[in-house]
Amino acid sequence: MQKVVVMGECMVEFSPNTENSNYKQSFAGDVYNTAVYLKRLQKNNTDVAILTAVGDDIMSDAMVDCFLNNGINTHLVKRVCNKQPGAYLIKTSDEGERSFVYWRDTSAAKVTISQLSDNDKDSLISQCDLFYFSGISIAIIDEKERNSFWQLIADLRNAGTQIIFDSNFRSRLWQSHDEAKRQFDKAFRQSDIVFAGVEDFFLLYQSRSFSELDTFFNDYSIDELIIKNGANGVFYRSTTEQFIVDIDPIENVIDTTSAGDSFNSAFISAKINQFSAVDAIKQACRLSACVIQHDGAIIDNQAFNDFILTQYNS
Repeated sequence: MQKVVVMGECMVEFSPNTENSNYKQSFAGDVYNTAVYLKRLQKNNTDVAILTAVGDDIMSDAMVDCFLNNGINTHLVKRVCNKQPGAYLIKTSDEGERSFVYWRDTSAAKVTISQLSDNDKDSLISQCDLFYFSGISIAIIDEKERNSFWQLIADLRNAGTQIIFDSNFRSRLWQSHDEAKRQFDKAFRQSDIVFAGVEDFFLLYQSRSFSELDTFFNDYSIDELIIKNGANGVFYRSTTEQFIVDIDPIENVIDTTSAGDSFNSAFISAKINQFSAVDAIKQACRLSACVIQHDGAIIDNQAFNDFILTQYNS
């Protein structure tokens, strides 16, 4: 059985209910969203764990229960006294584009790395087949813990773990763009698979096209590079092939909150199942298209199962 670990922050999510003017509460976060969708796709074929820290409050209790209810392994979830989870509220435009209001200053996830014992690290390094993290994962880590985090990544890679990085960039989480670039450079140099977004790279590097990003990544030894550009398609490059997959337009866009997270989960799942890169991207696009036609980051099980029955196996 494949063992996957995602590392980052899960938060309390408040998303708009399209049926009324109220908000519904759930739990979400970029790497957690990917973990949930990956587990739904892989079912019992893959062990999916989350490496994070939560508080000692009732919302943390509910969050961990949510992890378990979604089949996520919690042996690397650490409890921190006098901390609590971060929270965010989603605002969506008529076109489904989202904006956020955050409350995360006292988030327990900031000190995740320091909560790991030597035994935790040894177990993680010896048993993890695939380790997934994001630009947000790095950004929220306390600066005092980043050196330890990068040492953990190096130890994992040296042990044969496949490292996957999603370049999720949120400017407000960084003290400066220069610091973000330094940390992203470390990620690119340590990763085997990189998911990149044209939108993120324009904000951070002023790159605005597939060709500019492709040139940027020539300085890195990345086995598989996947560049997403919204409705303009997906660029893929490996050591043996390179191509662009076109995207079918979606008219009924409700909420794009987890578009990239769900895409990544389906790509990873397809690769675990030994599909070709082009088929993996097509599967990823189909799941992402389904997710953005529903409210919130994680769609309910019924909607997901309906999708699997009607589209995913077609």
